[in-house]
Amino acid sequence: MKYALLGLPCAIALAAPLYNSIEPKLFGFPFFFWSQLALIPLTVVCVLVVYIGVRR
Repeated sequence: MKYALLGLPCAIALAAPLYNSIEPKLFGFPFFFWSQLALIPLTVVCVLVVYIGVRR
């Protein structure tokens, strides 16, 4: 159960039809691209939380 948090970024990345759109744009990037870039820090935080939880 400790590793369930790792499924969150995977599930979001696989749900591409939910965020496959052009609008809204951020600094000229369509929503699809900047949402994928925003997924990177979310993944890092999830991995860090699981790592700290397993390490204890």
